[in-house]
Amino acid sequence: MTDFEAEFDSLDEIETLVRSACDYVRASDDLRPRVLEAARVVRGEQRARWRVCQLAVCALMLGLFIAAARRHAEMPATDLQSGSATGRLLSQAPPAAATSDSVWEMVDSFTDIRRRQAEVLRLEL
Repeated sequence: MTDFEAEFDSLDEIETLVRSACDYVRASDDLRPRVLEAARVVRGEQRARWRVCQLAVCALMLGLFIAAARRHAEMPATDLQSGSATGRLLSQAPPAAATSDSVWEMVDSFTDIRRRQAEVLRLEL
């Protein structure tokens, strides 16, 4: 007898054992409750991780809000009293005549206002 035939004989024996064991293999009475409890535990862990992520995002947002509030509180009093930086710059701009001969003066004044706004914004950042 070759090894190949011997292997088939042992497989027949194993198959016979498996067939005879079909009456002995049963799920235990507490299998379903154990599976449900394990699923609850896993779901609870997932919820806890989600809550931690939410708290981290909230803490980050709160930190950004506090930093912005501090920056606003440290703003010089003159900036707060005169209103917005744009309003201050517009009030400092020289008046331009509305005649057709002085159109370029108006363009120059707007260019100057834009330059001043850019300077103010660079300081505030």
